[in-house]
Amino acid sequence: MKPNATYGEIRKNPGTLLEWEKHRSPDYWEYRRKWVEYPKQGIVPEFPLCLDIETTNVCNLDCIMCPRTVYIARGTYGPIGLMDFDFYRSLIDQGAEYRLPSVKLQYLGEPLAHPDLPRQIRYAKDAGVLDVMFNTNATLLTGEKAHAILEAGLDSIFFSVDSIYPEKFNSIRIGAKYEEVVANIIRFCEIVRRGGYHHVQTRVSMTVMDNDPEELVKFQEFWLRHVDAVGFGMYHDVLADGIDTPYNPHFTCAQPFQRMFVMWDGVCTPCCEDDHRGYPTGSARTTRLKEIWDGPAYRRLRQAQLDGRYKDIGICQKCYVPFTALDGRVISVDSVVSELKEAARIQRTRTHDQADLELSDKARRRKPPGAVSA
Repeated sequence: MKPNATYGEIRKNPGTLLEWEKHRSPDYWEYRRKWVEYPKQGIVPEFPLCLDIETTNVCNLDCIMCPRTVYIARGTYGPIGLMDFDFYRSLIDQGAEYRLPSVKLQYLGEPLAHPDLPRQIRYAKDAGVLDVMFNTNATLLTGEKAHAILEAGLDSIFFSVDSIYPEKFNSIRIGAKYEEVVANIIRFCEIVRRGGYHHVQTRVSMTVMDNDPEELVKFQEFWLRHVDAVGFGMYHDVLADGIDTPYNPHFTCAQPFQRMFVMWDGVCTPCCEDDHRGYPTGSARTTRLKEIWDGPAYRRLRQAQLDGRYKDIGICQKCYVPFTALDGRVISVDSVVSELKEAARIQRTRTHDQADLELSDKARRRKPPGAVSA
């Protein structure tokens, strides 16, 4: 059983507990144990350990490596909208019946674009959810919003930044301004410290290209002065929307034993890589989550994984995760370059070719003139 994480994490002192870890409860650590151990043993929990709730698929950026950007350019992206609070409440209430431990409030959208975000966080915390988290591009993270989501009970926040160089950042995260994003993140971290929100986990992440080991060193040197950890994922050389790799008979995906994704309109999918809804498992608008979790689509997917037949499933045939070199490991700042180069070699990481980018007309208009290659 391979961990489903497709990123690495850099800490100053990997063997030392971070401040936020010292303030998490025994129930939290029991949930994390199940997250790791249940997939290894083929154990299906009574209910997902995490609900990934796409509260909105609205986003204010056109990031060049994001599937949302590509689908919009192709004209294949679905309707855009916001999840209404009554529906959101029904999802949390169903989870509370089974002591749902974790909720992530985003998928292909920017969660800070939803006006109900503080209310969503508070409702989940009041329902007993141990870890409420989300990823964000931080462009909309004003001081007022920072206070609101922290007071609501946010547990973890992951910032997507992607470069330490302003011009390069602006060419990757089209529509964002480097200086504003950095200022927003640093201000948030200062509010966390001054406000005594010791339980809150902060991480800044970047997507790494084959020319980036040295940049990642500079990236972590800057950001580890402000956040708990630096995360990084690898850019994959994808052919025809699928990785060109042989079958990996030793791979079993953990996600069907851990989590469920619920899109803003109710469509449910099983994993973080199904960004085109290629394997819908049901609709939470019409079916209870427990019934979907125990239903035929999930059962078929899990059995294919356990039997070593993951390529019987369409979305799994084109998945790069069976050959990722990263597995969520925590590494020290001293071994960044060597581990990154080895991971890049295994995964055939390459540099973005700006001429090959699939961008919508709107994204091309927003793209900074003379933008450097990523």
